[in-house]
Amino acid sequence: MAKIQFLAGVGLAGIAWATPVAAQSAAPESSDQGLSEIIVTAQRREENLQKAALPVSAVAGDVLTQQSITQATDITRLVPSLQIAPAASFTQIYLRGVGTFGANAFAEQGVAFNLDGVYLSRPAAPAALFYDLERIEVLKGPQGTLYGRNATGGAVNLITKRPALGDASGYINAEYGNYDALKGSGAINLPVGDIAAIRLSAQYAKHDGYFSDGYDDEDTLGVRGQFRLDTGAGFNMNLMLDYGHVGGKGSGGTIMPLLSGNRRLGPSDPAVIAAYLARTPTAPVPQLIARNDGFQDNDYYGAVVTANADLGFAKLTVIPAWRRTNLDFESYASSFLIDVTEDSDQMSLEARLANESARFKWVLGSYYFSEDTSARQFFNQASNGTRINSELQTRSFSVFGEATFSLSDTFRLTGGLRYTRDNKRQVTEAHTLPFVGFVPPGPPAFIPIILDIRTDATSDVDFSKVTWKAGVEFDLAERSLLYATASTGFKSGILYSALGQNYSQPELLTAFTIGSKNRFLDNKLQFNLEAFYWDYKDQQVSHLAPVQVASTPGGPIFGPVFKTENAGAATIYGAEVELLWQPSRNDLLSLNVQYLHTKYDDLRYQAYSTTGPAPVIGCAVSPTSLTGASAAARIYNVDCSGQPLPNAPRWAINAGYEHTFELAGGSKVIAGVDTRIESSRYLSLDYLTLGRQGSYMVSNARVTWESASGAISLTGFVNNLENELVFANSLQSPAKAGVIYNQLRPPRTYGIRASVRF
Repeated sequence: MAKIQFLAGVGLAGIAWATPVAAQSAAPESSDQGLSEIIVTAQRREENLQKAALPVSAVAGDVLTQQSITQATDITRLVPSLQIAPAASFTQIYLRGVGTFGANAFAEQGVAFNLDGVYLSRPAAPAALFYDLERIEVLKGPQGTLYGRNATGGAVNLITKRPALGDASGYINAEYGNYDALKGSGAINLPVGDIAAIRLSAQYAKHDGYFSDGYDDEDTLGVRGQFRLDTGAGFNMNLMLDYGHVGGKGSGGTIMPLLSGNRRLGPSDPAVIAAYLARTPTAPVPQLIARNDGFQDNDYYGAVVTANADLGFAKLTVIPAWRRTNLDFESYASSFLIDVTEDSDQMSLEARLANESARFKWVLGSYYFSEDTSARQFFNQASNGTRINSELQTRSFSVFGEATFSLSDTFRLTGGLRYTRDNKRQVTEAHTLPFVGFVPPGPPAFIPIILDIRTDATSDVDFSKVTWKAGVEFDLAERSLLYATASTGFKSGILYSALGQNYSQPELLTAFTIGSKNRFLDNKLQFNLEAFYWDYKDQQVSHLAPVQVASTPGGPIFGPVFKTENAGAATIYGAEVELLWQPSRNDLLSLNVQYLHTKYDDLRYQAYSTTGPAPVIGCAVSPTSLTGASAAARIYNVDCSGQPLPNAPRWAINAGYEHTFELAGGSKVIAGVDTRIESSRYLSLDYLTLGRQGSYMVSNARVTWESASGAISLTGFVNNLENELVFANSLQSPAKAGVIYNQLRPPRTYGIRASVRF
């Protein structure tokens, strides 16, 4: 009853929204026709964003260039509901608190990430892709019918710019800024006769590290080629090939509390090393010294064909795709060494039939996905370590359908179903490496004894689920839509290395939404409101946990492994409001406000202490009688029920203003400023003050001169004007209880950018 009252109350209070930043980029600055329309494909068909009866935000590709965005973590500042954090070479995506803390070969996202309709399974996959894009779509809430796989919290869709028939054109962007930032991107579109075209695009982005020891740098290359064929007789296809490389030293982290104000001291900085060595346990217990030799040498390959054929009664879409991810990196960002090589091959095939008429819109489809991953992972804390060599396999199949029926010219009903079946297998050789003492006689030569406990883990497990969606939508006026939906989503079970039970069960989320999308004042004011209530069951929680690594006559032996288990049930509700106002053809104001309330109704898990003392966690902790991998180790029960979800700020606000100054001769100057304000949030399940990001405000400003033809522009920009120190991620050292390492978002950056279009 509470959820119905909440949704009804907010639904009657207003009317639902799109994204200010997206619409801002698309609005014609010198037109009296009002705000322009944005076309999205979130529901597997082209439709006006303001007519799409679901909560979705769209960010136009030009905004990414304006905001100097070249990697996934940067788009956090554009969408209030989204939090994207680095984790070594992996990426962690959270949408309204739903996501995953997993950062290894077993992990899968709780928010689906898609490139031109192709699901990318690897947490490291959203790399070297953010260039020459038409737009980014962010779908909020479970996408259990049209997307299905691992879309519990929603989906992030990257839509590339496709080749244009009969058009010879292109552009070049060049940017230089502080930290020796050098970024260049460009594209060329060439017609091939009357029915075909090719498009070649590329990007290179490089900057020095933001940390004192050179970590948090960037060295990214992306190349993409596309060929489009349109016969004009009901058939068209697009072939895309892409390659990306991510190099440099990789992400960094620093010991908390920060040692020198706003100065970013990296993991191998002498001051950070000294502070780490001074924390308990100290020498002669083996100590890991972070080095300055971290690196990443990651390659990404992709091929996808999107083919459409008009069959008369329906349109057939077939999308075969292949992707390869090759990772090779070493990172000290989390206080210890992470050394990973991983090769993953993914293949998928989606086929859809769809048709639209005045009263009936429907889509039917099937989806097949396969992935084979070979991973060598070493997590070394000196006094404890884990080496995991795995061969992983996933096979997934689903069938789905969704339809919208118009009962009248203004009232429509929607329903959808999807059946998914996953099979997951592993053959893993794991080695738990605990420190257990010194070779006698001990001093003065402290030679440590490191045990090697081998675990051979195998799995062959199936998961299946039927997910659904139901909704109603009503046209209040020509440009006013009211909608309500109930939908479900699930994330497949996750494997981990252990004897006996070595996989989690799927997690489930049921969402209820009421929203409205509106344009007023002759299409110059956009006002949208969405209210939502999410019921989150069997949440998969990823953390360092005890798992069975050996069997003895005296009972099982447990060691620490980064495990994903069903430990949580949560309630999430809130509202999001978006405002876009164009009071004149030269002015544009935007505002996006999200209120988010999250609470764990139940969150219980176990924590492993390598040295024995109770873990430092801001929750109730009690000992167990389980036996650890060393005599000193202890295992504890943890109860964090009642806490908020990590990475879920109560308030998130985006605001912006842009003004165009028209100059003699037709050229113009465009000045813009935007800001993001967030309330505090915890970054991890430890719920510690040192792992908490306080309230903050980060602002960006830019001034652009544009020629009369629009072919040439020059921009000066500053991002993070306040030079605010904002935490992106947090992890407690497995070897030293209470020692926290945080990762950071970029400091103040500034530079100039020149663009030429031809």
